[in-house]
Amino acid sequence: MKILATMHIGGPNSYLPLPIESTLTWGLCFSCLAVSGYHYNKSIPLSSGWCYNIYRRTRILVRSLFGGLIGRRIYPLQDSALADHGDEEIWIPLTTHSRAELERASPWERYLSLLRLFEKCHPEVLTPLSVPTKNGYSRERALSNMDSFEELKCHANASLIHVLRTDNICRRLASLAMRPYDPSKWPKIHGDHQQRKEQYPHTTTTLLRQFPHNRLLQRMSIFWKYLLVLPSLEGVKSFYHLPTSPVTPIAVSRNKKHVNDCNYPYRISLILPAYREKGSHLLKKLIKALEFAQDPNEVEVVVVDAGGCSDLELLLPLTGNNNENIDTNNDDSNKLYFGRISIFSYKSGGGRGPCLNFGAHVATGRILTFCHSDTTMPEDWDAKIADTLENSDDRRQRVNSCAFSFGVDTSPEGLSMPFESSSSSSETATYCPRGIRALEFFTNVRNYLFSLPYGDQVLSLHACVFHFIGGYPDQCLMEDYDLVSLLRRRAALFTPPYDSSSSDIVQERLAIISGAPALCSPRRWQKHGVLYVTFMNYKFVNMYAGRRKTSPDDLFKLYYGSEAPKREAVESPWEVELVKIMNEHI
Repeated sequence: MKILATMHIGGPNSYLPLPIESTLTWGLCFSCLAVSGYHYNKSIPLSSGWCYNIYRRTRILVRSLFGGLIGRRIYPLQDSALADHGDEEIWIPLTTHSRAELERASPWERYLSLLRLFEKCHPEVLTPLSVPTKNGYSRERALSNMDSFEELKCHANASLIHVLRTDNICRRLASLAMRPYDPSKWPKIHGDHQQRKEQYPHTTTTLLRQFPHNRLLQRMSIFWKYLLVLPSLEGVKSFYHLPTSPVTPIAVSRNKKHVNDCNYPYRISLILPAYREKGSHLLKKLIKALEFAQDPNEVEVVVVDAGGCSDLELLLPLTGNNNENIDTNNDDSNKLYFGRISIFSYKSGGGRGPCLNFGAHVATGRILTFCHSDTTMPEDWDAKIADTLENSDDRRQRVNSCAFSFGVDTSPEGLSMPFESSSSSSETATYCPRGIRALEFFTNVRNYLFSLPYGDQVLSLHACVFHFIGGYPDQCLMEDYDLVSLLRRRAALFTPPYDSSSSDIVQERLAIISGAPALCSPRRWQKHGVLYVTFMNYKFVNMYAGRRKTSPDDLFKLYYGSEAPKREAVESPWEVELVKIMNEHI
């Protein structure tokens, strides 16, 4: 890292000749594509039952045959905990989870929290033998026959499915409780199993395996596929998520011409997190988005000021109010104005993930589109997003999310964006990074082969889907990687439990919108060079998703050279809300 920076390998002050730097860049981008393929195969194909079973059995066989030669203990093939692991159901979490949420409490502690929450707020889930009455649930009536028992059992199961599909906190707790985990990290749960873990260091387990007769765990495991099923496309329009933040916008401008349905005032909410951005810079990007939109009246713009921004009020006239200073290259008859622009101030800290979640919670659009403040949208971007998510040609598939192809704005206007450089030469003002085409090519190959778009490719998904899967992880870095990883894992491994003869969509898909790409700013590549930025990006992905499991806070410190952003609360917002609920019911 320091060698590339101090030796000026890449960037406007690079000492490398152009042919050598370009060749090295193409080779590095290709090797990074191999890294993406490794993580993709490790998380998806190797997670499938038969493939993972073959992998584990082969590893055990090799160690049994050659363990003595390399000085390791021989691992017996008869161990059921290892041999049968590959036959289990493929694990897909209900929601996203931050790294801190996974490490803050054990699965057993999450299960106990879920149980207490059920007892206090949803007792119908835990009382399959009770009879519903006007005043609640009574245990006094005896069951006279098996029909009554089955009826009440079905009622309790239906209640369990309903609660875990609609209650955000219960859904998160269930996902954390049912996840596979390393028993060596939680020795208090397993007791004697700790010694077993020392013998078989690669074993993972679940609460259901440890407590196979637990009725609640059994029921959740049986209905897990039903809990994973996304809301239907018809349900998208009937779903309305009220903004949960009590914060009012610091500025708002409206120019709504028509309403597309009764539940969502806007078709798309364009969410732009901004940190130390100038209003004049954002204005240029939004004017481009306005010009390229097919129906901007149905677009709501949500600007989240995370700190250090100035002159954001310059954006308000883009709704058509006080637009004498805005030149959109269109006369008033075209009415190319956004439906609404809201500017919110976000002061809770925590980095980009919490900031994006805040923008999603205050948005009112049917579709949430997350766009970086330095990204230029392609032509007809709003229509392409809506058509991709809602008008799939293949009725047997459901697009759970979409993103544009990757591109870098190398136009004279894009290259002239200001960036910090140690060079005082005027040539850096229009410096085009060497190897930028290699970066674009291999990034798009990665998108299509491994379904791994990043945040600068304008990720879009329905608001109900976003809240259903938990939104972005509550962490300062790698939040887009975790969200996309869950979406592509669902698309690759999950098939809803519907009859093949029904008309319901049976498979999910993460779509890359063909055509013109979304263009991100070249500022970081202009400053450091393609070699340095690409190497560091994939190094951090390897540190985060590989064996080291580096925390987002540590990655932030390495990436930006400063401490991770401070937070108002150590816990995630839903954990804070859980504490409030439990205290209210004491």
